[in-house]
Amino acid sequence: MPQFTIDLPEAVMPALTRKAQGWNQSPEGFLSAYVVTCLENDEYVPADAEHQALEDILEERDKGPFITITDMKAYRESIRARVMERVQQHQHA
Repeated sequence: MPQFTIDLPEAVMPALTRKAQGWNQSPEGFLSAYVVTCLENDEYVPADAEHQALEDILEERDKGPFITITDMKAYRESIRARVMERVQQHQHA
């Protein structure tokens, strides 16, 4: 059976240990069973809706069209103006 080494942050170990104990397994056994189950069921654990929406926006923007910025100062000012307009809209809503 193939073996993998996984480096996990120390901060996740208490949660992993609790999950493993709940299934009467070692942390290693729990992770192995979890991965196998997910792959066998072809489960995709989707991100929360806001995260997914952001990913969709970024993917769409990555397609272009792109603009050439000739005056960085004017560009920044236009962004600031749009941001302030939105902030004021939210404050009055």
